[in-house]
Amino acid sequence: MASTTQMPDIPPTMRAWVRPRRGPARSSLELVTGLPTPAKPTGSSPDVLIRVSHVSLQFNTEWLMKILPNLPLTGPWIPEIELSGEVVAAGEGAPVEVRNPGTHVVAFQSIPGAVLMGHGVLTEYVRVPGRQVARTDAAIDMASASGINGAGSTALKMIRTAGVREGHTVLVNGASGSVGSVLVQLCKLRGAKVVGVASSGNEAMVRGLGVDEFIDYHKHDPLPAYLAHQYGDRPFDFVLDCVGTQALFVNSPAYLKTEGAVVNIGILEGIGLTLRNVLFNMFLPTCLGGVPRRYIMFSTPPARDDAIYLVRLIEDGHVRIPVDSVFDMEDAVSAYERIATKRARGKVVVKVSSG
Repeated sequence: MASTTQMPDIPPTMRAWVRPRRGPARSSLELVTGLPTPAKPTGSSPDVLIRVSHVSLQFNTEWLMKILPNLPLTGPWIPEIELSGEVVAAGEGAPVEVRNPGTHVVAFQSIPGAVLMGHGVLTEYVRVPGRQVARTDAAIDMASASGINGAGSTALKMIRTAGVREGHTVLVNGASGSVGSVLVQLCKLRGAKVVGVASSGNEAMVRGLGVDEFIDYHKHDPLPAYLAHQYGDRPFDFVLDCVGTQALFVNSPAYLKTEGAVVNIGILEGIGLTLRNVLFNMFLPTCLGGVPRRYIMFSTPPARDDAIYLVRLIEDGHVRIPVDSVFDMEDAVSAYERIATKRARGKVVVKVSSG
């Protein structure tokens, strides 16, 4: 049986970012120092206690901090869902490969637990079920690894949902972002031709990820008109939109095959307008003005099996999780402000552990 002995020097309290009130990060987040450290799992518990190394921030977290109320009896509302770190202790019910103290892992909190209950991971120690933890090689950079569950799982679900395969030509809108940068690599691994859309300042990065063609959306504005002119006679099999540009779908018959689809995970135009667009895009009949192309949007909760698969790809050198910037724990508010610029090249990460 694998050892379940905890690592030394586990303090009784820990630091964590909490949101005591609704509002933007700068006015709502507070760094507290006396939060009780989660208890060590014992016996047949399936849980794993993790010393957090890095936390990857989500684009929509600040929006959630502005609108979600604090529920009674749930404790302090702590943001974020994905992390990298080291195992401190684990119960005998946890997967054997993540039981040993010191094992490098990536993990995630469930969406209901993190969003509704506020049991997020922007803390020094986290206790989560073993089904939400995956082992990583110690050689993998911990900042990069912290983005595997969010960006990696979302990109993987997009190509699986679309059915991207060898011989397809796909457009990736937002190819320099946290999801788009992984999406480009996964599409290339499947043998697809990839056209990436980003700003000119990100061209070198996006080309380095392997795109076959690059489009600067500032230079070619409006983008749908350019796509219709440039690709009307060689339409895409799929448009994978990581930004959430409604015009890209509305005009898609001009550059997307009849049997193709737009797969969107972006909410750049705002939650309210995006929800309205999703309803029209998915259910409005063509006889009433609906677009004669498929539109797909879905939730993307992380999954352990996806993380294990992505870790293997990273370990083998086939995929990397680009990191835009790493902020110290004390500077987490600045990290949220970096995301808000919408110019991040890959993941924005907070370094939690001082070790």
